[in-house]
Amino acid sequence: MAHKNRHHENEFPKAWCFFLKDELTKEFHGYTEGEVVCLPPVTRSSIIGKMAAYLPSKPEGITIGGVVHLTKHYNKVRNLKHAESGAKAAKLYEFGIFAHETFHAVDQEHTADFPLLKGSGKWKWLIKYIARLIITPNAYKHPMEKPAYAFQKYMKNKAAAAAMEDEGGGKPTRP
Repeated sequence: MAHKNRHHENEFPKAWCFFLKDELTKEFHGYTEGEVVCLPPVTRSSIIGKMAAYLPSKPEGITIGGVVHLTKHYNKVRNLKHAESGAKAAKLYEFGIFAHETFHAVDQEHTADFPLLKGSGKWKWLIKYIARLIITPNAYKHPMEKPAYAFQKYMKNKAAAAAMEDEGGGKPTRP
């Protein structure tokens, strides 16, 4: 059984995780309704992650049942980013993937259950995702991926701006 890192967010600056939780709360109303906000666990060596690596879209991560399963492509791209652009770019990449997959995890949590089947919302989300994947196999055009990619881009930009501020580079202007 693969080890689930329940504190993956500790790999990132606290400000980035604060931004992530704050934006998730804005996106998914009621995300923090009187409960401790926790981000999803992450596993790097699950069977699900290993199988997902063989999908035609070559995903770097896949979220099922509120758990982020990273694939071998995640490590390859992270290492490539590190080699080409340095540790900061690699860390921003990692945070972007985590934000993207966290978006899916929270979206799954907020999917309404099937009638009389408590806790079935995650499976309902997955069935809907797979059905739409058959119609739209391109991940970037998939209707359930589009908002996650937009969220990923926004969070990476926000984290990069925070990193620039921490370095004393001032706030970058938005295009």
